Amino acid sequence: MHKIILAASLVAAPLTPTMAESPDHRTSLAPSAQNETPPSGEKLELIKRFMTVVGIQSRLDSGSFLEQYAFIAELGWHEGEVEISEALTGPVEALKAEYEKYRSIYQSEYEQHLNWEFTEDELRQMVAFFETPVGRHYLAGSWRMEAYIGTNMEETEQALVAEAVKSYRSR
Repeated sequence: MHKIILAASLVAAPLTPTMAESPDHRTSLAPSAQNETPPSGEKLELIKRFMTVVGIQSRLDSGSFLEQYAFIAELGWHEGEVEISEALTGPVEALKAEYEKYRSIYQSEYEQHLNWEFTEDELRQMVAFFETPVGRHYLAGSWRMEAYIGTNMEETEQALVAEAVKSYRSR
């Protein structure tokens, strides 16, 4: 069951510019700052502005990133028959209620990683860019591109995966 959940999580995970691989994932085009010291007050403000402008903060505030788990039947959300409205909303509500216990951990992890990953100057430049009309267009356009391509390529990906499974099983 853990394998099914992991596979479903990986398939359901949205690919966004903030989650994309480096163009050449074997080497890093820009190494991380690897800053181990706590951020200054100014850097922490930049981290929070960055998280807000790129949409991370709204996902953390709402817990919406967990909704993908509400629709994995193998998790055993329902026993017996359930009304459709309960089947659609019950698991989401339960996830969000439980998330409140963990929310500060998620917040801290993101803030710590952004502090580790980027210098204060890099954050300042990125925030300045993403707060411009072009930066906002990039974020919105990237999200739309991933959504549209994901939808347009769904049948192709299903065929690709089915062929890969068949090929793998015949080895």
